[in-house]
Amino acid sequence: MLLAVSPGRLCRWHVVLFPLLAVLALPAAAQSPRCGTFKDPASGAVLRVDSAVQGERQLPGEAAEPYHLQHNGDQLLAANLASGRMTRLAVSTDSRNLSDDAGHYVLEADVACQAASTFAPGSCRADITTCFGQMTWAGADSWRRWCTEGVSAACNRLIEDYRSEARSAWVIAKVMADESIPSSAPAVCVKDSAVFDAEACGHAEDAERARAVGKAFALTKGMPNEPTLPDAELDEVAKLCRQQPSVTFCTAVASALRAAGRLPAALEAMQLACSTTENPQACAQLATQGTDTPN
Repeated sequence: MLLAVSPGRLCRWHVVLFPLLAVLALPAAAQSPRCGTFKDPASGAVLRVDSAVQGERQLPGEAAEPYHLQHNGDQLLAANLASGRMTRLAVSTDSRNLSDDAGHYVLEADVACQAASTFAPGSCRADITTCFGQMTWAGADSWRRWCTEGVSAACNRLIEDYRSEARSAWVIAKVMADESIPSSAPAVCVKDSAVFDAEACGHAEDAERARAVGKAFALTKGMPNEPTLPDAELDEVAKLCRQQPSVTFCTAVASALRAAGRLPAALEAMQLACSTTENPQACAQLATQGTDTPN
């Protein structure tokens, strides 16, 4: 027997059921990974997911590296805050497996997710993809700002930029002090000189430039492994190490301070490098450095 339904009632059911049926017809949404510890059985690497935006990865015998996490559908964008590199991990439908080209991480233990941090507009972590895309060439002002935001890759870039400038300054100072390199322009390049010759001047300048470059390359053989940074830069990186300690950055800061003869400050930076993680290399260096520190 057919059930008679009035047009008005059918219309009312249509209003109720159509949205529900539309939702049920959609494919199931991809799961975000749960918080907890994931391990790659092949390599022993461990990936810890602490919150929706924070985690860390640790290889056996190495320091743990902090990660910024960002969920995108069935993928997890993992930005390594220490190295400035990014990877995308596929998330399984049951959220118990994470995988990329380097490994396959299986959930070992669930933990309650921490509250997700929020990031100020314009900060590196507010737009991590753009920030990391600019990391190589951003410049000291950006690296300094991002370092204070807890992006240790930017801290590393900043001190390496200072080191590069110090090396260049060292070479220039040595070249300028070399008496074999003329300190004045050749006579053919002096416009008021009776022997001024524009063409000859060009050749003379090319020759002088080639000699200076050759001398600079020869001098680099005697360049110290750790250039001495200006006091203001040493003060700045030591302060940043205290504010944003990370093993790679604070180890580099300790080396720079040590080269400048600031042994107590170098020891402090090394202690911070060692305390940020269980890093055997950092702690071994700390023990060696401590023997040279004045009482």
